[in-house]
Amino acid sequence: MKLYFMKKEALDILKSNLDMIYNMYFTEKDNRWLWKICDGNPFVEFKEIPDFSLAHIDDDSLKGEIEFQNCKLVYKNLSFLTESQACDERLWAGLCHSVFYEYLRKRWDYDKKKPKTQKEAVSNIKSRFFFSGGIRAGLYRNSIAKCWWVGRNTYDATNSNPFEKLDIIGSNDISSKISDIFYSNNFSSNPVILTGVVNALKNFKDEGTQLTLKEHIRPSLQLLNAIGGGVILDCLSEDEITDIVVDNIYGIIQGDNLGVEVDSEDGYADLDDDNEKTEDVSDTLNEDKYIVVGHKVEVLEIETDAHKIISVNYLPGTTNIPPLAKQLLGKIEGDTSFFNGKTYQILKVDIS
Repeated sequence: MKLYFMKKEALDILKSNLDMIYNMYFTEKDNRWLWKICDGNPFVEFKEIPDFSLAHIDDDSLKGEIEFQNCKLVYKNLSFLTESQACDERLWAGLCHSVFYEYLRKRWDYDKKKPKTQKEAVSNIKSRFFFSGGIRAGLYRNSIAKCWWVGRNTYDATNSNPFEKLDIIGSNDISSKISDIFYSNNFSSNPVILTGVVNALKNFKDEGTQLTLKEHIRPSLQLLNAIGGGVILDCLSEDEITDIVVDNIYGIIQGDNLGVEVDSEDGYADLDDDNEKTEDVSDTLNEDKYIVVGHKVEVLEIETDAHKIISVNYLPGTTNIPPLAKQLLGKIEGDTSFFNGKTYQILKVDIS
């Protein structure tokens, strides 16, 4: 199998003309049309490697399982790539338009469906076959690149099952998990933090407790983000990260409402799924409006009309946050919080 980079000139021609050529991805079974559009060979040979195939696709295939298996297959067979190469749009655009072109047409049903609208088709092609929304977004939106990066971040060569972390994360709702765990949170590149999060998920898996992304996992990841505003998460151990996530999920399950509630449109939009509509997402979370560890918060206790200052910080010598302070994490001025039968309105957040 020969791997190809796409020439920069060809990449620019294709992306700048997608409004006019998008239909070719739906009608052309092979990639020979690229030579005509690019006025010559759009590729430059990069490397020859042993042949390998991506996950089998048929009418009964679950899309999440296909993506899940491809994370293992792509990284296992392309693990020799350097980070610099794996961040290069030309590589992934080259692979998507050469050795994996026919596969991706089938993966996204372009061999069966017609585009609904030009706008949606162009947006989806740009994110699935190229980079869209910046480099970081591109790494987790491009159909092949995201598999490599998820595989890389979960691979552990010292484990008898090197993809155990990925197995624990699981294949269900995998596109949303890639968005939440790997794209929306920068800490996923830190193996200690990621292992701590995965160990927390394993705790509930071993218990037989079913977790959902929206109700349990997403708020706990946002809690970590909020904590990261006041302490360097890199300084915490795997066990400390695990304890934070486990405690938060138990709190949610028990109805303590300790998890940070996150609007799915605020930095947590799915990067790609099997719907035709793909939303653009920013490269950074809009975190500055949220209360994080280290802030002092002035609240009004509605029932008594009393003003209080709450220090949102750890108890001395621990990684524990007082329950009321913890409940304020992720909220903004004007929000209300209910705790022990009382209502607290957030009046002012001191970030100094």
